[in-house]
Amino acid sequence: ENIREIVNGQQLPQFIGKKVSIVGLVTNVNSNCITFDITTTDSKPIKVNLKKPYNDLLEGYVEVHGTAQNNVIICDEVIQFSDAASKEFDVAAHNTLCKLLHSVPELWRTEKY
Repeated sequence: ENIREIVNGQQLPQFIGKKVSIVGLVTNVNSNCITFDITTTDSKPIKVNLKKPYNDLLEGYVEVHGTAQNNVIICDEVIQFSDAASKEFDVAAHNTLCKLLHSVPELWRTEKY
């Protein structure tokens, strides 16, 4: 079993209650610094709930690690992309990666069947 599944917004409902990694563009940060919104690479709106306030500036693309709950992520970790990485991030390639990762059953299995 994977430590966390790499998903996009469309795939998120398949992983309710499981650990996921999702990339999105920050669209809104609540004034309490404990929730923020992202738009995923496939244009789905997602709310991110932090376990403690995040006091640094959140903008551009972020990778969120946490537990999926419908269109909400209970966040364990936020990885902020640099300005350059946000500008150069290939959304289409990331969506292709997400689709490929979930199109092959037991992709990472290393033992013989």
